[in-house]
Amino acid sequence: QMSGEDEVEISDKDEPDGDGDGSSDCPTVRAPLTSLKSHQGVVIAADWLVGGKQAVTASWDRTANLYDVETSELVHSLTGHDQELTHCCTHPTQRLVVTSSRDTTFRLWDFRDPSIHSVNVFQGHTE
Repeated sequence: QMSGEDEVEISDKDEPDGDGDGSSDCPTVRAPLTSLKSHQGVVIAADWLVGGKQAVTASWDRTANLYDVETSELVHSLTGHDQELTHCCTHPTQRLVVTSSRDTTFRLWDFRDPSIHSVNVFQGHTE
C-alpha cells in the first residue's frame, strides 16, 4: 500500500543505453530467422511443440499447420474445423495439440506415434 507521499522511481533499465555497446539483459530479435508460409488467411495463434523444432499455427482459413522450423517446411495441415480457428496450444511435455474454432468444437491432435496422427473432436462450446 502506498501513501500519497511515497514516490515511485522509474527505472532507466527500459531506456536505451547511450553507450551503444548493444548489451542488454534481454536479446532483441531484429530480423526473422524464417517465414512459415502456406495459410490462406490470418494466422491467429502459434505455439512451439515440445523439443522446439516444430511449431503449430492456427488460422482463419480453418486449418492449423505443423511446421519444421529448421527447414521452414509444412509437415502437416490439420483440417476438419468448419469455421475459423480461434486458438492453438501444445502440451508442454507430449506431442499433443489442441485447436479451437468458431464452429463450437475443439480438437485434440495426437502426434506421439509418428505413424498415426489421430484427432478427437469435442463439441459443446457456445462462444
